[in-house]
Amino acid sequence: MAKRTRLLALAGGLDDIGLRARLVENVLKPTILRCWNPDTMGRTISVTCEKPTGGAWTYWLYPGGIRLGDAQDVRDPDDTISTALAIATELAR
Repeated sequence: MAKRTRLLALAGGLDDIGLRARLVENVLKPTILRCWNPDTMGRTISVTCEKPTGGAWTYWLYPGGIRLGDAQDVRDPDDTISTALAIATELAR
């Protein structure tokens, strides 16, 4: 449940900067957040939130494993703005 909550908070942060996101729950893990820019309707990227054993919650580009931001202390969309901006940068490539 913590993973889903952090992904939904990120979706709110993305909405705050004008991007869109949709939670995609696969039968097989992981749960991912698909993100896109509605103004360009171009490429989409997928983001997951994972907590490795003994580590902190982190947002990752999926697949690929590129770290996008810290998710440890995320409680609401305002806590995800830096990660949302990193996603915007990835979408602009």
